[in-house]
Amino acid sequence: MYISLSGQLGSGKSTLCAYLNQKKGFEIFSTGTLMRKLAKQKGVSVLEFNTALTEAGDRVVDGMIDDETRRHAAENVGRDIVFDSRLAWFFVGESFKVFLTVSPKEAAERVFSGRVLEEESYVSKEDALKDLIVRRETEIRRFKDFYGVDCNDYKNYDLIIDTSKLATAEIADIIFSAYAEYNDSRYIKCYINPKNVYPSKGKKEAEPSGSGDGLVSLIKLKNEFFIYSGRESVKKAIKNGEKIIPARIRYYDCGALEDGITIDGLITARLNDVREWERENKFEYGYYPHIFT
Repeated sequence: MYISLSGQLGSGKSTLCAYLNQKKGFEIFSTGTLMRKLAKQKGVSVLEFNTALTEAGDRVVDGMIDDETRRHAAENVGRDIVFDSRLAWFFVGESFKVFLTVSPKEAAERVFSGRVLEEESYVSKEDALKDLIVRRETEIRRFKDFYGVDCNDYKNYDLIIDTSKLATAEIADIIFSAYAEYNDSRYIKCYINPKNVYPSKGKKEAEPSGSGDGLVSLIKLKNEFFIYSGRESVKKAIKNGEKIIPARIRYYDCGALEDGITIDGLITARLNDVREWERENKFEYGYYPHIFT
């Protein structure tokens, strides 16, 4: 089984790879490890290294990594391998394509506490959060420029998992369960923490009824999720302390939306509405997308 593992910085990819290796016998193929070694050899941070490659239009390093990824996949058919790479889904087409998401607040806490990259250091969690956001945007831009693909387009993946409050074993269980059901009518593509979705409309505005299968429907805008339908289900999940809920992604932020609908028309909530949602459900996000500012 080939698993191509991509995701947001701080989402736990390296930790999951180690678990799959130690508990499930998967070999790890990690391009991130190579990039960090190269950056360290240059005496710069990963962000500085990525930025320099982007600005210089230098594709030598990327070409080496791409060729090695293709070669390794072609020569090891039938083995259990997890490809830890932003673009493994692109180069290893026969893999089960998994994308890990995480709340910006949780990602910053993990990185700041050293759970992700021990060689990276920050003076504060706020500093870590700013760096993560910039690094994420830099990588997305570089891959778009070099390959013409969007690694942040969730339609490229078979499974999206919000890892914010999940143990590594729970993440692995979701992956194997989804893989077993991939060609079954029960298959669900997205699992999200209910405290990581934002309201898309004000409290008094009408909301569409839930999807036909009873799942919460979401709008994806950049790196965040917004409730399209199923507001009461999300509230119930928060109240019950659920760490993850299955969901459908109804609208993506790439391409034209159906029937002339625009993102602006879908997301009319403002920061006051979000604050009211927090008070009503007794929690705080810790991060607010730019659309609310």
